[in-house]
Amino acid sequence: MNTAMLLLTTVLVVETPRALATDLKSLSKGTNEVQFEHDRRSRRLIVTTPKSFERKRLYPVLFCFHGAGGKADGQSARWSPQADKRGLIVVSAEAVQPLAKWNFKDKFHDEEHDDVGFVSKVVESMIANEIADPEAIYATGHSSGGLFCYRLAKETSLFAALSPLSCGMAKNAHDPDVSTKPVSIIQVIGDQDKSFNGSSNPKVTMYSAAKRIDVWRTFNQCRPEPVVVTKGEDVAVYAYSSPSGIEVAYCKVKGQAHHIRRDLRNTADSIALDFLLSHKSR
Repeated sequence: MNTAMLLLTTVLVVETPRALATDLKSLSKGTNEVQFEHDRRSRRLIVTTPKSFERKRLYPVLFCFHGAGGKADGQSARWSPQADKRGLIVVSAEAVQPLAKWNFKDKFHDEEHDDVGFVSKVVESMIANEIADPEAIYATGHSSGGLFCYRLAKETSLFAALSPLSCGMAKNAHDPDVSTKPVSIIQVIGDQDKSFNGSSNPKVTMYSAAKRIDVWRTFNQCRPEPVVVTKGEDVAVYAYSSPSGIEVAYCKVKGQAHHIRRDLRNTADSIALDFLLSHKSR
């Protein structure tokens, strides 16, 4: 029995090889482990390139951020198949361990790390090394990672579109202001999610799903009436567009809580990715 288990383990490792890239300049086809230096700390990335990867081409890039307590591996497994299907590069970033939470808001966690600076530096490096298409940089994240997407939307101008998943939006911390660049956003959330109706505690107030969409719709000068598209009985998308082409969309998954059922999650992921890739930076 023990021998069989050892053999099985060996086969699994062989079937999922992972290159150790010394930096973003040395990416190989497929899945790469990258240690990226920022703020005197080594940060982990799992970077998946298409099998057709060529160094002389620019690629769309999807950043994905795990939830609290997670690692880069989970979101990589979720999104890396899209590298070949969509011809893009998937970058699954990891929060500093063992806290494993993204710094979505200053003075919230006991430990604080410069996650915005870290991600910005990775994006800038991929652009400078002529790997990433600077007009096609996207981000998505689950829970803590989704909250972090809202911070990136407010504080950076690197992304063509972002998709926060199964998360809230922090009042004041994530409201766009005069320094924020208009950007397309699609929120995916189950109507039974803990953050769907918003929440409040001494540390932070979270907007409801409807309110956060209204905040970004108003900021992006989108029309007040949405186009509604349903996907089966359980998924509906409400999309608000502006005359300039910026969009804000809300993908509601009926009867689902914080972790959406796999088949419905796959549908919502596809909707979110279609939305993201339809936008380019302006």
